[in-house]
Amino acid sequence: MIDPVEDDDRSLATQVQYRMMEALSEQNKALQEEIAQRKKLHQEVIDTNASLEQRVQRRTKELQQSNRQLNDELVRRKQAEERLAHLANTDELTGINNRRSFFSKGEKLITNPDNVSCFFLLIDLDHFKLINDTHGHAIGDLVLETVGKHIEGSVRTSGARPSTHASDIAGRLGGEEFGVLLVSDDLATAILVAERIRETLAETIIEVGNDTITVTGSFGLTEYIVGEGLDEFYQRADKACYGAKDAGRNCLVIERIEANSRSGTKEAVDRPDGTVDHGTN
Repeated sequence: MIDPVEDDDRSLATQVQYRMMEALSEQNKALQEEIAQRKKLHQEVIDTNASLEQRVQRRTKELQQSNRQLNDELVRRKQAEERLAHLANTDELTGINNRRSFFSKGEKLITNPDNVSCFFLLIDLDHFKLINDTHGHAIGDLVLETVGKHIEGSVRTSGARPSTHASDIAGRLGGEEFGVLLVSDDLATAILVAERIRETLAETIIEVGNDTITVTGSFGLTEYIVGEGLDEFYQRADKACYGAKDAGRNCLVIERIEANSRSGTKEAVDRPDGTVDHGTN
């Protein structure tokens, strides 16, 4: 026979055990839910980080592209500015300095603190109007272009002379008139350069159909006087150039400066009697 008290005790123990199991089950369920929630949060963090990383990479690429575009634009603007400056300072026909650029650079040259010694060589083409009238302006332009290249090729217009740290300046001053500021320590060297240019021009032959054109020029050369302005310097070279015209063209006339004086005397190259025998055109 079962003792009722013992049976009640067993029943109570079973109930307690059952409730404990239920409690443990609830705790386990809650723990599993928390674990699942944490995994979900962890995955959300991973996804958010991945999304942020993608956004950062995308934005970085956009910024890099914008930076490249900006750099390209800066390069284009710089090149455009350089082209504009080149056009503003260059004679379109001959490719050498135009009058404005020539005189601007010339002012800097003669006011150089190194007190460079320089000479103004002025060249005026002989009978150029006749070439234009006979063959047309297109051929006249070709002659000017050819002369400009010969002049530029005969002087040192890039880099500095070791003794002076300055370069020669060549330019077309207008029409058929060209100017060269020769940086030289002595007159003899300046004369050699001037004569080389004169001889090069005289030997130049331009073919026009079945016809040929020869080009010569009248050359005036003078040395810079410390303290004078560039315009005065130019005027003295211009007078020497007119002297070359009067002497028969295709020659070099030098205006020599007397010591301690601004007055000059013209001297034609190669002839002690003041005449020139380089041929006429």
